[in-house]
Amino acid sequence: MLESLVKYDEVEKHPWTMFLWAMLLSSIGILLSFQLNFEITIAQTTTVNLTGLFAVLFSLIPSIHFLTVFINKQEKMDEKDIAKHYEKGFWMRHDKDVVIFLYYFFGLTFAFAFWALVMPAGTFQMQMLEIQKIRAMAGNILMGLAGGETQLISFARVLLNNLQVMGFAFVFSLLFGAGAVFVIVWNASILGVYVGRLSKTIFHIPGEMLTFLPHGIPEISGYVLAGIAGGIISAAIIRGHKKEIVMKVIFDAMKLLGIAILFVFLGALIETMDMTVKFISIFIFYTIFIYIITIAVTPFNEKGKKK
Repeated sequence: MLESLVKYDEVEKHPWTMFLWAMLLSSIGILLSFQLNFEITIAQTTTVNLTGLFAVLFSLIPSIHFLTVFINKQEKMDEKDIAKHYEKGFWMRHDKDVVIFLYYFFGLTFAFAFWALVMPAGTFQMQMLEIQKIRAMAGNILMGLAGGETQLISFARVLLNNLQVMGFAFVFSLLFGAGAVFVIVWNASILGVYVGRLSKTIFHIPGEMLTFLPHGIPEISGYVLAGIAGGIISAAIIRGHKKEIVMKVIFDAMKLLGIAILFVFLGALIETMDMTVKFISIFIFYTIFIYIITIAVTPFNEKGKKK
C-alpha cells in the first residue's frame, strides 16, 4: 500500500519528494523491525541482533515495486524517443534517473542516521559489524602508507573494492530489474548508522554527512548509474523490442556504465591520493555532477528538447 502513495509523475516533476518518501518508508521499516527485536545465538555464546538487517529488508521490499516501475517507464520513454528520432541528448534521457536515485539514497541515509541516534546501541549490530570492517580496511591503508606502501597501491585497493560493489549493482540489476536497490539501501543503512553514532543531536547529522560527501557522492553515483544501466537493459530485453531499439538501449546503458566507472575511479582518487590529485578529482567530478543537476531541473518542451 505504501508504494502506491508515490506517483511517478509527481516524482518526475519534483524529484526532491523522493527524499521525503524514502525517509518515511525507511522509518516505518526501522520501527517495524525494532518491534520484532529478533536475535540469534551463535555457538551458544554470541548473540546477534538482526534488527538492522530486517530494517533494510522492510525498507527494500516496498521500494522495489516503485523503482521497478520507475525503471520500466524510463525504458519506455527511451523507446519512444528512439522511435520518434527526438534530438534529445544522452543526459537528457537519463539525468533525472540519477537525481531521483540520489534523493532516494539520502532519504534512507538520513532516516537510518536519525534512528541510530535515538535507538539503543545494539539495534543496528549488523551495520556496526560492517562499519568495523570498513574501519579495519581504512586502518590497513594508513598502516600501509606509514610502512612505505605507495598511494598508488592504496588507491588500487579502494578502487578494486568499489568496482566490485559497482559490478554487483550492475549484474544484480540486470538479473532482477531493480536489484541494485539492495546495494543502495544497504550502503545507505551503513552510512546512516555511522553518521548517527557520530552525531550528538539530530542537528549534527547534516554536518557529519558532509564529511563523507567529497568521495561518497562519486562512489554512490557510480553504483546508482551501474544499477540503472543494468535495469534498463533488463527491461528492454523483457519487453522484446526490435533489435535496433534494444541495441540503442544497450549502447546507452554502456555509456552509463562507463560513466559509473569514471565516477568510482574519481571517488577512489579523492579518498586516497594527495591534496593536489584530490582537488583535481573533486573539480572534475563536481563539474560533471552540477551539469547533470542543471539538465535535470530544466524542463522539456513538447518535442523532447530542453527549453
